[in-house]
Amino acid sequence: MTLQLLLAQAGDGRPVIETPLPAESLLEAPLPAPLPSPTHLYNMSAEPDSLREQRWALVVPNNTRGRTLEAILSPLCERRAEEQGRTVAVYRAEPGMNAAKAREFVDEEMYPTSQSSREHARYVLLAGTPEELSMELQEEMTGDGSCFVGRLPFEREDDFAAYVEKVVDREREAARSRKARAVFLTAQDGSSQVRSGHDFITGPAARRCAEARAQGYFPTSSLVTEELPAGAKGRLLELAGVKEPSLFFTLSHGVGGPLSGWRSAEEQRQTQGNMWLGDWTQLTAEDVHQGPFLPGGIWFYFACFGAGTPVRSVYQPWMEHLVRARKMHKRVLEGVERSRPVGTRPFISALPQAALANPEGPLAVIGHLDQAWICAFHDPRTGQTHTNRLEEVLTSLVEGHRAGPALHSLSRYASKADRELRKHYQADAVAQSSAQPLASNMTERAYLWMERHDVTHYTLLGDPAVRLVDRAGR
Repeated sequence: MTLQLLLAQAGDGRPVIETPLPAESLLEAPLPAPLPSPTHLYNMSAEPDSLREQRWALVVPNNTRGRTLEAILSPLCERRAEEQGRTVAVYRAEPGMNAAKAREFVDEEMYPTSQSSREHARYVLLAGTPEELSMELQEEMTGDGSCFVGRLPFEREDDFAAYVEKVVDREREAARSRKARAVFLTAQDGSSQVRSGHDFITGPAARRCAEARAQGYFPTSSLVTEELPAGAKGRLLELAGVKEPSLFFTLSHGVGGPLSGWRSAEEQRQTQGNMWLGDWTQLTAEDVHQGPFLPGGIWFYFACFGAGTPVRSVYQPWMEHLVRARKMHKRVLEGVERSRPVGTRPFISALPQAALANPEGPLAVIGHLDQAWICAFHDPRTGQTHTNRLEEVLTSLVEGHRAGPALHSLSRYASKADRELRKHYQADAVAQSSAQPLASNMTERAYLWMERHDVTHYTLLGDPAVRLVDRAGR
């Protein structure tokens, strides 16, 4: 078993980890904090897609900017109020909340025990940048897997207005499409990492969906699978420019820090997380901010930092331990360190922001809010693929389910990996206390550790209540 990272250096595009890391490097990885258990009551027995039963709420920063955003988002709130049959709840959160303050806000303001669970909104749209509505607040709401959370992270107020108009206009169309096309793309940049990504993830996922489609279970108008040659930005934009609701699944390296490091925080924010296409070419915010780019579609963007970059990666303690205790992989750590935020602020990648703000762009983007590793959906121990997990998400979207519940299906795999991982650590602790050989399978434990972290960091940018297509009888 080896560990392959989908992160390329800005500039020359060389993989940050050119030689895959051995699984043994994970054997001394620290036990992660447990995933939170649900602490709030929701209408769990109700239809997940029903806003009337599940409710939709908006969270804005508690300041002048928040009041402005609330006014801009009012047409979307009115639309959701129509669907749920009552006024939308709007919550105002203090900027910069730490984990404790976020927990207090959620417990006391959003989901107080004095309120019936019927009033608790499972759909939550966060409107603001990470500086305005902290990542800790988002993690508190998504951590137990009960809420369907999306974020609109724009800095420009015009971008909020453009997104709202796009969503409301599309949902009010008299005759909406009942079918979308599905497109599976791998940006072959000549690296072994992306080659493995296609062989173990994109290819198997596309085949599973094609087989399901042939049996009537993946209702798309068409299904396209392509391996883009290096530098083929034109072909990518051609495929994305079709004016038909489209589900795009792309796999590529995400752009990370250059060898010399970022010159400024602004340069990093505009570049990091871009889609690396090879041959000194990348897909940028400038490429997708206007003109048809997945109009009315949904984009599953599989790459490092595709959704954004946290202040500190969950993989950082493990990598630092390798250097400190094992005196190994120092160059790997240095390469990854170049992608840490310049300064102390996390950020959402410019590429998905530009696509969402485009009036002819997608309704939602699913991406990774950290480093993305291939082995989360491919078990190198057995050679088996776990793309059934991706198939569940993608099938839900093309069937017309809302984006929030569709992505939510990944959370149960994270919870399962977390439970199994803790059993391994507990068995090892018991063995060590009795001076017995370690009880657990080290390779399996390493795989579970990586899987658990990777799957939990996919996030939804956009309104979690949007749909790719209409559902019959909804």
